[in-house]
Amino acid sequence: MDNYDKHISRMLHIGRELVKKEPLLIKETGTVNAKGDRSIQMDLKIEEALINYIKENNLPVNIFSEEIGIIEFHPNPIGIIAFDPLDGSTNYKIGKSIFPYGLLIALYEGLRPKLNDVVSAGAIEYTQDLAWIYSDGKTTNVKGNPVSLKTNWEIKKSTPVYLDLYYKEGYKAYMPLAQKIFIRNQGSTIGNLSYVLSNIAACMGGVCMRPEEIGAVVALIKGAGGIAVNHKGKDLGGESFSPDKTYQILGGAKNIIKFAINQLNNNYPR
Repeated sequence: MDNYDKHISRMLHIGRELVKKEPLLIKETGTVNAKGDRSIQMDLKIEEALINYIKENNLPVNIFSEEIGIIEFHPNPIGIIAFDPLDGSTNYKIGKSIFPYGLLIALYEGLRPKLNDVVSAGAIEYTQDLAWIYSDGKTTNVKGNPVSLKTNWEIKKSTPVYLDLYYKEGYKAYMPLAQKIFIRNQGSTIGNLSYVLSNIAACMGGVCMRPEEIGAVVALIKGAGGIAVNHKGKDLGGESFSPDKTYQILGGAKNIIKFAINQLNNNYPR
């Protein structure tokens, strides 16, 4: 599966242009997406444009999108492309282009891949117009400059980590970290990821990251020299990709994640 990063880059560009052209498509459509939430107009507009791009270029993949689920269109698929067309849709609806939202894409080799089978991935955060590409095991910005995560974060109360607190399970899981490092949240996976890749945050995490997000997050963080593990400290690369599962994740700077894992497993209420 060679040279697919150019397709990922073009898909990021498609999403960016649609958001710029029509920034307020916030009305609910009445459609319930694959995860049971109500879609808004921009979700479906970006999804339709990306699916059309994949089909027009006859990319030999099955498609998994947050809004519509699985699409099998190619007679001889050799991979899976998964994407979240509008990650942070609530931020998009209420944030007045201040709260972060964006697009996450991952291309897997094989039809029963593991997370370490991502061969190309991309992410764009629209409010700051920040974008990244993963290819050949490395993460770069869209100008081709390598991204390298900071490795000398100090373990102290002011060290920022961005953890998904949308689910009540997140508060329970991350309680042992409170007032040891600085827990924050941007309200979207792409927002939290953008802070890690920009070295504004030491790590990001979540108790149940969705399948349309996980591949891009893991690949982009690892490609920038970070690690991505579950809450027991096990590398996520060996986990199978499945549209039917969610994933625990801590991803970012190794020393901060090792500290967090120790705290979660030594202090997690039994």
